[in-house]
Amino acid sequence: MFRRTDSSSGEPRIVATGQYTPPVPCTKRRADAGADPSAKPSAVDAIMHALYADTLRWRTECMSYGKTGPISAPTVRKDDLIGLVPTPSLSDMALQAARTICPSPPRSHAPDQIIVCTTSFEHDLALSCAGRLHSELRSARPPFAIGQLQDVSFLTAVDIALAMMHSDAALTTVLIVAAEGWHRCFSEQLAPRTALADGAAATLIARSPISGWRVRALSICTAATQLAHNDVPISTSTVTLVEAINKSLSRAALRAAQIDWIVPSTNDGEMVSAVCARCKLMPERIWGTDDTQRSHLCAAQTPARLGQLMRAISPREGQRALVWSTGYQGQAACAILEYRSA
Repeated sequence: MFRRTDSSSGEPRIVATGQYTPPVPCTKRRADAGADPSAKPSAVDAIMHALYADTLRWRTECMSYGKTGPISAPTVRKDDLIGLVPTPSLSDMALQAARTICPSPPRSHAPDQIIVCTTSFEHDLALSCAGRLHSELRSARPPFAIGQLQDVSFLTAVDIALAMMHSDAALTTVLIVAAEGWHRCFSEQLAPRTALADGAAATLIARSPISGWRVRALSICTAATQLAHNDVPISTSTVTLVEAINKSLSRAALRAAQIDWIVPSTNDGEMVSAVCARCKLMPERIWGTDDTQRSHLCAAQTPARLGQLMRAISPREGQRALVWSTGYQGQAACAILEYRSA
């Protein structure tokens, strides 16, 4: 992807962020509530099981769904029927997050380009989240989506957006919206203390004289060997993540000590400590980690964390934040952001 440098007048900046979380993000109920626990799931449940089994391959038990026998009657364990009940839908949440940045704008103020990041699926499989945002927000160009990179999706979208803006001077604003809404048929539990959650986050990148964060460097790396199916995000290979962080520091011509805030996408304290030690990052500059909170917004995790940072601090000119994210198949990404005042 496009490699950014330390000089370029009019370089795009991250100028706004927004987030939406359902009122009860972790409401749980059995998919067949009120029915016989041994009853077969609905056809929609069966289809969703097959889709998630093919998408989220780190769960060994998912691999059997849809591979044998009719898709309408898979063998489903009782505990697999416990999951989140997303209200509203994935595209509803995406639109709510986008509206915090673009509240029903006239066409002259609509974003030029919309990029959607998601791992989960719309419950109405005929509905396109990217298409709905394009219609509601009146963006000028056809939207597109990035899927199945989990938490790495957002930084991949940032990389693509900057490359597009570098090659097209007429592209002035890109809205990136990440959203997840997990179907009830899928067990959201990733690990004993980590669970998938519903929510959405939005980020606006613009060529603008107002204050914002320029991307000083960005690196995306993939593990040479795919992880085993039963691996989970918190055990993602730290080797690949360390490589991504070191590449970003090198490209930005910065030392680890010159980073003011470190924003990991995970709350796994053991992993964060190991990565900081290997990259010589200063642990006291880690922002907003709480090892007791383990809900994970998947594709929306990194933009949500980034937005929380930007709303919590009052940065000075030239201060920097290092943001990292990881995926379930060993992907890793790191961005170094530098604050520029108006």
